[in-house]
Amino acid sequence: MNKSKIIVFILFLGLHLVSAQSKKQNLSLTGEQKLEYIGMPVGGIAAGQVYLGGDGQLWYWDIFNIAKITSGNEGGHRYYLNPLVQENNFENGFGITINSEGFEYKRPLNKSGFSDITFQGEYPVGKVTYRDPQLPIKVELNAYTPFIPTDADNSGLPVVVMEYTVTNESKTEMDVALSGWLQNTAAYWSGQNQVLKGQHQNRIINRGKYTRLVCENIDMESDQYPDAGNMSLTLLGEGIGNAGAIKDKGTLIYEVLKENTDATSAIGEKLVGSVSSKVLLKPGEQKTFTFHLSWYFPNVHLWDGGHHWNNKEDLRHYYSSQFEDAAAVSEYLMEKPELIENTKIWNKTWYNSSLPKWFLDRTFVNVSTLATTASVRFDDLKDRKENEGRFYTYEGVYLGEGTCTHVFHYEQALGRVFPDLAQHLREQVDLGLSFQDNGIISYRGEFSGLGRHDGRGFAIDGHAGTVMRIYREHLMSSDSEFLKRNWKKIKKSIQVMIDQDMEKTGKADGILEGPQYNTLDRTWYGKISWISSLYAASLKAGKEMALEMGDKSFAKTCDKIAKRSFKNISNELFNGEYFIQKNDPDHPEAPNTNVGCHIDQLLGQYWSSQLDLGHIVDPEKSKKALASILKYNFVDHYGDYLKNADIPVKRYYADKDEAGVIMATFPKGGTDIAPGVIENEWEKLVIGYFSEIWTGQEHQLAATLISEGMVAEGLKVEKALHDRYTSQRRNPYNEIEYGNHYTRAMSGYAPFIAASGFTYHGPKGIIGFAPKMSAENFKSAFITAEGWGSFSQQIAASSQEVALILNYGKVNLSQLQLELPKGKKLSKLQITLNGEPLGVVESKLEDTKLNIRTGTRTLKKGDVLKAILTLK
Repeated sequence: MNKSKIIVFILFLGLHLVSAQSKKQNLSLTGEQKLEYIGMPVGGIAAGQVYLGGDGQLWYWDIFNIAKITSGNEGGHRYYLNPLVQENNFENGFGITINSEGFEYKRPLNKSGFSDITFQGEYPVGKVTYRDPQLPIKVELNAYTPFIPTDADNSGLPVVVMEYTVTNESKTEMDVALSGWLQNTAAYWSGQNQVLKGQHQNRIINRGKYTRLVCENIDMESDQYPDAGNMSLTLLGEGIGNAGAIKDKGTLIYEVLKENTDATSAIGEKLVGSVSSKVLLKPGEQKTFTFHLSWYFPNVHLWDGGHHWNNKEDLRHYYSSQFEDAAAVSEYLMEKPELIENTKIWNKTWYNSSLPKWFLDRTFVNVSTLATTASVRFDDLKDRKENEGRFYTYEGVYLGEGTCTHVFHYEQALGRVFPDLAQHLREQVDLGLSFQDNGIISYRGEFSGLGRHDGRGFAIDGHAGTVMRIYREHLMSSDSEFLKRNWKKIKKSIQVMIDQDMEKTGKADGILEGPQYNTLDRTWYGKISWISSLYAASLKAGKEMALEMGDKSFAKTCDKIAKRSFKNISNELFNGEYFIQKNDPDHPEAPNTNVGCHIDQLLGQYWSSQLDLGHIVDPEKSKKALASILKYNFVDHYGDYLKNADIPVKRYYADKDEAGVIMATFPKGGTDIAPGVIENEWEKLVIGYFSEIWTGQEHQLAATLISEGMVAEGLKVEKALHDRYTSQRRNPYNEIEYGNHYTRAMSGYAPFIAASGFTYHGPKGIIGFAPKMSAENFKSAFITAEGWGSFSQQIAASSQEVALILNYGKVNLSQLQLELPKGKKLSKLQITLNGEPLGVVESKLEDTKLNIRTGTRTLKKGDVLKAILTLK
């Protein structure tokens, strides 16, 4: 077959039509390469990693506890400059055979089989459409794994669902067969490196309601190999299978020519099996073929690249506590069709929005980091409470020990989408194995005690950020039990920062001094706006938690210091344009930003806005500072900045012709003292961070800008980031910083929270919205502790109509908060639940925020709460 020009309609992320001849900013790529960059993680969260390619091919199989790529630590930017491209390191795939009017067509369902492929990524669902002028059919693929916000367990299944819908677009009948094939990889990789006793065995199980290929081992002396386990390929409905399918000469499809239920080979030798289903399609008819590709390789403890995990020898992948083999995963999925239904409902809920498509894509895409090998969840064979179900992340895939607080605290995705899992992480790690008797939350989990970097394992920015994550997890709970269980430790962790604030003068003034080890990988000294802003925000969170716990004395302490912080940071560290650092003259060796303009200078405000805690500094100065960051740090062409940069970089997370936000610039000088004393190559690399571009910081900046009403500016930052990750240049799903799928980038969910103005207090039953974008005609998804749905509002000259629809789970509601248009007051309020009038206990207007007390009630799936406000 002559390959015609591949045309790829990349709808994902709001991209434009691209073709083999397309060029962008002097970059010329073939259409095939553009397909090959796309890699959407489609497995369960913390269940390994597998990509869906732009052509529907599954690739980057990293489920075997044997790293299939190097970490990318060489310079930290390896995979930004040289993106991974699609490859297939073992036999797996799907194909179609068509018989019509004496002609037979056999095509693999990937770029080698079809000339016109459309990819639309809507994480967690990847949608691929196949057409070819030679074929009278259309094939549509939906690929995904069950993904249900608030349900981490059922979103962590080791399975990919592949749904192929074939439509007969001709005027004649045709026989259509869909085949899927899979190589037996059970101990296959170990068998490449050593001689193992035993055999690969493929079995076909036909139950009528499904046909299943089981790939496993027999006669093994031991199961103590990293890749010991099994895989299954299950075809739902009637079908046939061949355990030892043979690739037909001249084709790229493993077909089932006749039923063959058993086949074996030596360990390490290729053994491929196949399942297939056939149907007669009349003109215009369509048929959906559904496959479950599931796996079971539990021995994460045998991965020789594993980090310093406590009791490592007893750890398995969490899914092994739920299932005994890969086939059981498929059985479970067939028994619970609601998992598929709710995944599709969520997909529609998220994208049925007034927000721009590219914005929805970019703010949700990094949730997929949870479905990569940057994330692990453990099953403890001895059922230790502190380890069972424990979540662990690297900084990026295979890089950076221990759920690092100073990286991971930027994230909002885990805490908002899977609050149940985030709560476990706080208790098992931050307030568990990482918690020291003096109140310090060590920043690298079990690795902290080994003394690397700061001997105390204390990163002050991560510590403060974790206090705010704890408060977020309380807000995202259905009751106050989490806060009650942990209050003593939480209070102690806040007191640690207060004690450091008091060390120099004996009085807490709201600005930290002394040693401040942080995410820029060295210990800083002095009065540092971005670190003290985190401290200020954590004090405000501490006040709220203390009040809820009835600890009025500590609440008063936190409030008093937070007010001092507001005054002192605003007055001492604002230079008229932005917030700076005042260096400690006793520590000239320490790195610093002195009078430079730092992207994270209002990092505490980012957190305060996300948690609805108000302003931590003068709001007018805050807006001026944000405007200055854009003025001095935003660049349209990174290369132009680097030509004149006084601080050179060794790592590149933007190309020379790309836009982004520089971490720190020095418009008023100061680059001569910024490095402090550099004694080795590591410290030279670290100071170069100042001239780098990090997506995790850009997301938080965009969110803060939007929260402060600077919407156009926030979108400008987010769009520049988004454009760097088009499929014409690299994988849109893989934001890189020191490694693939860098976890700091999970701050990407924050701009969505800011845009919708979402506020929530689960234990109090309060939910609120204050849209910042197109408020007059707004719609977006929302997620609470135990449910999710959609919020919409329409505003006219004298009315405001809102609707809250619950699509999953339940929500305890006692108060609804809405934002009224400026200058408007409430004249009349009507509120209904499922069409029935709802008695309103009280409504109160504070500035532009309307608080509606609805009385305590529980909304359930399908409930519709509507409010009609007459305005004057």
